[in-house]
Amino acid sequence: MIDYSQFQRKNILCVDMKSFYASVSAVTMGLNPLTSYLAVVGNTERQESEVLAASPAHKKDFGIKTGSRLFEILEDPRIHIVNP
Repeated sequence: MIDYSQFQRKNILCVDMKSFYASVSAVTMGLNPLTSYLAVVGNTERQESEVLAASPAHKKDFGIKTGSRLFEILEDPRIHIVNP
């Protein structure tokens, strides 16, 4: 068993960077990052481009996740697709 009492104590902040990038893009566009449908895609000009980040609502309601492809995203006026 390791005695951790001898180690220096530090505060560590963990951030889910995948949703973070989608959240920053949503806020920049004036959208609510928790309820908007937004995907950050590597290159919006290429249908096979990979989704780098998706908003929580987009993940939940449309099943889009990191690693999905642009062509998998439905054409819906509520969905925002942006470059990184």
